Parts: sequence; structure tokens; C-alpha cells
Amino acid sequence: MLDRFQRKITRLRISVTDLCNLYCVYCKPPQGVHQMPRKEILSFEEIAFVARCATRLGVRSFRLTGGEPLTRRNIESLIASLSEIPGVEDLAMTTNGVALKQHARAIKDAGLRRINISLDSLGEDRFRRITGGGNVRDVLEGIEAAVDAGFEQTKVNMVVIRGTNDDEIEAFARLTLDRPLEVRFIEYMAFGCRMVEEEKFVSSKEVVERIGRLGNLEVVDVDGKRGGEGKTPGLSGPRVSLRGPAKLYRLEGARGVLGLISPVSQPFCGDCNRLRLTSEGKLRACLLAGGEVDIKSILRSKDHAADVTNGRSNPALEQEIRDVFIKVSHMKPKVHSGRGEPVMCQIGG
Repeated sequence: MLDRFQRKITRLRISVTDLCNLYCVYCKPPQGVHQMPRKEILSFEEIAFVARCATRLGVRSFRLTGGEPLTRRNIESLIASLSEIPGVEDLAMTTNGVALKQHARAIKDAGLRRINISLDSLGEDRFRRITGGGNVRDVLEGIEAAVDAGFEQTKVNMVVIRGTNDDEIEAFARLTLDRPLEVRFIEYMAFGCRMVEEEKFVSSKEVVERIGRLGNLEVVDVDGKRGGEGKTPGLSGPRVSLRGPAKLYRLEGARGVLGLISPVSQPFCGDCNRLRLTSEGKLRACLLAGGEVDIKSILRSKDHAADVTNGRSNPALEQEIRDVFIKVSHMKPKVHSGRGEPVMCQIGG
């Protein structure tokens, strides 16, 4: 499946719920979010049906998001269903980690292969302010549980916000010294026209300069190995990871690696290979631009609903869903404007 600019679509991000057990300052809009009725959220059977259709178009990688995916009851059963679909080569999850300690082993056993954990402060009081009341100890214990469960190169995502947590960049980098983690620093995006938000922006270049104070940084290739010759003092040279848009480095002697994700200073739209399925059943071309098509209304039409619920083959419906994927892929913009008002808890970041 190719979009208009010959980018091959191989990934689908699936928001399984709009619910979250945190209220992070950069995720939910100031006016709050109206919780959708449970019946408006896609069922596991509907999600699995869409995923099967997607694999027949060449989608190979799926990521479960939210809201917070671990708030969705029996999420292990969805993971098991998706992992058994022929053609699924990668199945990952992005979580805030609050409930991960209780779920890590079960979701790994169900077939989840990779996990990203959002963590924006290591300080208890600051974490509580950023997340609207969360306990950082829950997340730190969740990270350890993920490593213990056997998730390889567990990722920790930090959105860097000037004046909020940018003084913790070095502390986050140190997490990789004795742990097999990939700590990723993500540039803050100011959604909409809130220009004052742009004062909170910290570039990846500045992040690398700060981390460089801790020691020599080595370029890392997509397999996690040292790459290039000698040491690098800045951002030139590293290749984009095949696992995503991060540019990878390692502090000399560290067990883990560092990732830089730069959607503002170094947009990676040219390599974008993903679509998004929202929790309410809309297939979306891009986080910020393009367009979307309502898949839920097709799945729940009187001619198809019973087949989807009972897992029966329905070639006509499958073709209709594949046609929607092709239509939405053609909606993808060449480069997004960097502006928009996405409701992150419904789209999945």
C-alpha cells in the first residue's frame, strides 16, 4: 500500500480506549475531554477484523495506544488475537506505566513484543504536577517489571519541556548507564495557535549538547551497535532507526542507548509509514493533517455487524475496509503543517 508520495504504509497505531489514569499537561486540552460512551469504542473483535484487513495490504507493525491501553479490561485477549494474525511481524504498546507492574508478564506472554513507557520526570512532586496526581514510583516499578518480563530494549519516552523538566535531561540519560533501556527525548510540539507554548520548546540539538557533558557520545546504528568513526559531538551522521524515527546514540560504556525524536526541528514526514485508528473507529491519515474515514459505521452496518462480532469471513466487507485504507493513505500530506488540535487521548499520539 503506497500513498500519493510513494511512501509504503506498513504501520498502524491503534487507540484502544480514550480513558487514562493520568491527566498530563501536554496531552489533554485545557477544557477537558468528554468521555465517550463505552458503546462508541471499538470492540476487540472490530479491532482484530480491521487489523486482518490491514495485513493483507502490507501492514506489518501494530502499536496499541490510548488513552492508557492498560485501562482497557482484558487487554491481554486483544494482544493474543492480534499476535495470531498471519502477517503481523511486530506488536508494541505505548503506556504511561502506572499499571505496568501488574500487567507486564501477562501482556508479554500474550504476544506483545515491544513496549514504550512515557515518563516526563523522575521527581515525585514534579511528576505529580505534570500528570495531574500520578505516582512516579509506580512507573519506575513498571519499567523494572518490563525488563524482568523479558521486553528487550524497553523504551522510556520523555517529552522535553523548557521550564518544566529540561533540567532532568542528564538524569534521564544516566538511566542508560546500567540498564538495557532506550531513553528517548521527544521535542515538544505546540498544537494549534498557542504561540506561547513554543517558548517551552527544546531542540534535539540542545538535548545532545547537554547529554554530551556526561561523556563521549557514540553514534549507534539501527541494530544497536556502534556506528561511524570516532565520537560525535552533535547531531550529524546518525541513521534513522528502522524501528521508528529516533536517531540513536550511546554514552561510552553504557548498557542502554539514547534516542532523539525531532518532529519540529527535523521533521520526518518524508519517511512516515503509518496510519492511525482512533478509539472511536476513525482511520486517520496523520496526527495533525490529512483526513479520516469512519470505519466503525461500516463494521456495524446491519449487513456486516454479526459477521464481525462472530469472526466470520465476509469478503465484501473485507474489501470495503481495504478500500478505506487505500483512500486514507492517499489523504496523507507530504508534510504536516505542525498545527492542529488533536485530542491525544482519542488518537493515540
